[in-house]
Amino acid sequence: MAKNLKTTEFGAFQTPLNLAEQITQLVFKQYPYIKSLVEPTCGIGNFIRASLKLNDNVKSIYGWEINHEYIKSAKSISCNKCIDISIEQKDFFSVDWSLLPEHLKESVLFIGNPPWVTNSELGRIGSKNLPHKTNFQNYGGFEAITGKSNFDISEWMLIKIAEYISGKKAALSFLVKTSVARKIFLHICKHRLLIKNINIYNIDAKKHFDVSVDACLLCSEGCFKPPKEYISSIYDSLSDKSPTKIMGYTNGKLIADINTYNLLKDVDSQSEIPWRSGIKHDCSKVMEFNLKDGKLFNGFQEQIDIPGDYLYPMYKSSHVANDKLKKPVKYMLVTQKKIGIETDSIKILSPKTWTYLQSHKEKLDSRKSSIYKNAPKFSIFGVGDYSFHPWKIVISGLYKNIKFKLIGPFQKKPIVLDDTCYMMSFKSKKKAEFVYRLLSSKIAGEFIDSIVFKDSKRPITVALLNRINLKHLAKHLGLIEKYNLLFENNKHKQLNLF
Repeated sequence: MAKNLKTTEFGAFQTPLNLAEQITQLVFKQYPYIKSLVEPTCGIGNFIRASLKLNDNVKSIYGWEINHEYIKSAKSISCNKCIDISIEQKDFFSVDWSLLPEHLKESVLFIGNPPWVTNSELGRIGSKNLPHKTNFQNYGGFEAITGKSNFDISEWMLIKIAEYISGKKAALSFLVKTSVARKIFLHICKHRLLIKNINIYNIDAKKHFDVSVDACLLCSEGCFKPPKEYISSIYDSLSDKSPTKIMGYTNGKLIADINTYNLLKDVDSQSEIPWRSGIKHDCSKVMEFNLKDGKLFNGFQEQIDIPGDYLYPMYKSSHVANDKLKKPVKYMLVTQKKIGIETDSIKILSPKTWTYLQSHKEKLDSRKSSIYKNAPKFSIFGVGDYSFHPWKIVISGLYKNIKFKLIGPFQKKPIVLDDTCYMMSFKSKKKAEFVYRLLSSKIAGEFIDSIVFKDSKRPITVALLNRINLKHLAKHLGLIEKYNLLFENNKHKQLNLF
C-alpha cells in the first residue's frame, strides 16, 4: 500500500530509458539551439541520462526532485563530458521563477514526465505535494462545487513553464495525459502566449507505463511575436513524419480538426431545436426497473407491484450506443412532469406508487446532490414537456461510437432516457425523421468529428450538440427547401396570424 501511495503522490511512472532516448532524439532535432536542460520532476533521472548520451551541445543540466529516494538514484549519474550537472531536492510548487540563473532564460529546454494525478487525488491521501492554491483557475460558485476546480498537477506545472518560455528562445517537452496537453494548448491560445510550433505526439501508455490512459508528448517553443494562428499538429506516434490532423482554436473554442472545420464552420451555430439531457434521479435501484417474464424488479431484486401510472419505458446509454436498438426492457418511475411541481398528488392518484416510494424514502432522502434540497418529496431533475414528446433523436454521452438514433413511442407511451443520454424531442414524426436524416449524414459526421475529442470522459455534451445548426446542415445537403417547408413556413404562418 505504501508503494502505491508513493506512486500516486509523486507521479512515479518512471520513464523507461528507451522511451526517454526516443523523445530526446526527437526533441533535440527540433530544437538544435538548446544549451541548457531542466527536468523539474526528474525522478531517477532517465531523461538526463538520455540527454547526456544523445546531445553534445548541452552545457548545463538541472534536475529537480521532491522525493529524496529518487534524488539518490539521479545523483549517481556520471558524465565524462564537460557538463555542469546539478541535481537537487526541490519542490516545484515553491520555485521562484524570477530567481532562475540568467543562462536558463535562453536556449533552455524543460523536459520530463510530471505527475499524472489530480489535486483532489493527492488531497484524499493527505499529500503535501500540491500547489498552494488548489483552485488555480479561479473557478467560483457552482463551477467550483461541481468539480471544475479539480485539476491535474501536471496542468499547473506546465502552465507555469509555458508562461516562463513565452517570448524566449526556449522550449518544453513533456509526457502528459492527452487531456492535459489540450488544456495547455487552450491556455496558450486564450492568453496569447508567445509560443509556436505546438506538437502533440500520441504514445502507448499501456506499453510504456502499464496504465490505460490516453497520453502524449507535448512539445512547443517560445517566440518573439504572436503567431498568425494558434494550431497544434497531432501525430499518431513519435516516429510519424506527418500529422494526422491539426488542432485549432477559434472563437474561444478548441477545434479537433481545424481543416475540416473551416469547410463546415457555418454549421457551428445555435441549434434551432434545443438538445437536452435525460432524466436525473440519482437512485437507480429505486427508480429503475427490469422487466422479466412480465414482472417488474427493482435494483434490489425486489418484485414490484405498482400500476403504470408513473412508469415509462426507458433507455440508458448502453442501449442507445448499441448498433441495433432493441425494444425497451427497463422502466423508470417518473414522479414529476416538470421540475419543482408537487408530488403529494401521487398519494391520491396512485396509492401503490406512493406506498412504494415511501418504503424507500430513506434512500431517496439521502441523495447527496444539492438540487434535491428544499425540493418536493421524491423529486427528479432534467424533466419537462420535452421528456414526454413521442418522437426523439437520441445519442449516448458516454460512448465513443457517436451515432444518433430515432425512437418513437413504445406501447403507446413515450420512451424516456437517463441522464447519460441526450435528446432532441418532437411531437411530429415527419420533422423527427427529417432532422434524423440531417444528423445521420456524412457531412454531419465530419463536422462532429472536427469538434469532438473522443478521448474525453464525455465526448458528447449538450453544449456541443447545441452548436449544430440544422438549417446550415440542410444547405450543405441540398435539402434547404425541405427544411423551409417543415420549419420556416410554419413560422411565417404564426407571424401572419399574430
